[in-house]
Amino acid sequence: MRLCLIPLKVELRNPGLNLRRFQELLEALGPRRPDLVVLPECAFTGYLFNQEDWPFAEPVPGPTVEALAGLARRHHTWLCFGLLEHTPQGVYSTAVLLDRQGVLRHRHRKNVEMPPLLRGDEVATVETEFGRLGILICGDLFEEAVVARLGRPHLLLVPMARSFDGRSPDRERWEREERQAYLEAARRAGCLTLLVNLLEDTPDDPAFGGALVVGPRGELLAESPHGSDQVLLYDLDAPLSPDP
Repeated sequence: MRLCLIPLKVELRNPGLNLRRFQELLEALGPRRPDLVVLPECAFTGYLFNQEDWPFAEPVPGPTVEALAGLARRHHTWLCFGLLEHTPQGVYSTAVLLDRQGVLRHRHRKNVEMPPLLRGDEVATVETEFGRLGILICGDLFEEAVVARLGRPHLLLVPMARSFDGRSPDRERWEREERQAYLEAARRAGCLTLLVNLLEDTPDDPAFGGALVVGPRGELLAESPHGSDQVLLYDLDAPLSPDP
């Protein structure tokens, strides 16, 4: 099983450009034949949280999901990505999972969120060819009550759009405290955890990119550098199982 984490560099509020950038990356990765591609939270718009940006929100399924479904079929890969989801009730930060046929297999609405974005209230898993898979979004991973509701899946996907107050990225802060906080949160989840963060092209508190593959006991297995959009490929040679 080949995992592919893409901390996509995005231009805020330019989904067309960002989607084209991802398509080009996926074409370049084609010969590597990834089985699962994971993208960040709000992958094609950047993390938007003001009501004037609600025109960038879409229904699920909607245009972006349909476009990504076509890419999943073309490249015969599973895809997970975040987007702003428009509903009659309001807007959620949502992540979806598409299978190799482009079928929508799972949707998770972020539970730990601030208004005016809505909070999701469900945590679930889905059976896949890789085993039982769960999705959390960014701050969900650090809320123990949310993580506990997953029930230890085989694989946990965590799209993120995380930044530091002040200077972001900040490698010294990352290495001093933040990376370890991620590892500890993944340890509590007790399963192989894939974390991928957005890299925003903006001067104001940008999400700082990078990606991690973390083992069930919180061990760092692979990393894409903090502050970068470097693609992280990781091969699994053994069947997945949660930490007992």
